[in-house]
Amino acid sequence: MSQANGGEIEGSMDRVARITLYLGGFMLLLLIAAPFTFDTDSSGYLASYVIYSLFLTSIGVIIGVSLMWLNDPRREPERERRIRETSSPMLSEDQQKVVDILSSNGNSMWQAELVRDTGFTDSKASRLLSRMEVQGHVRRIRDGMGKRVELKEVEF
Repeated sequence: MSQANGGEIEGSMDRVARITLYLGGFMLLLLIAAPFTFDTDSSGYLASYVIYSLFLTSIGVIIGVSLMWLNDPRREPERERRIRETSSPMLSEDQQKVVDILSSNGNSMWQAELVRDTGFTDSKASRLLSRMEVQGHVRRIRDGMGKRVELKEVEF
């Protein structure tokens, strides 16, 4: 089954669970009002009370199952799934090192300082920063004879 198909099925299951929850709540309200309509003097009161209790229990189970489905911590929300699918792959160790250094220095610093702090050679740092710039992680701005490297804000 494809990823898109799985998402559609899960989305429809969410709708089913929500509809079931709303209908269960509505039926619960009706059942709360039902005991006031029973005639306590009739001989069938006990049988109707047992049927009422079983029906109320089944509605409680339906509501419980719907809430468990909707609040299952193992399920990730749709928004987080879309973010993960559209975001770039994980950063390499070197890229993470650059991101950490930039983050600790206010998200911006001179490329020469970054090269010094990472311990990379000039050519390695230049290639790495070019790759990160293409991927949208950083932005390099020429400023006089040097370049400033800025960590880009990730927008979702």
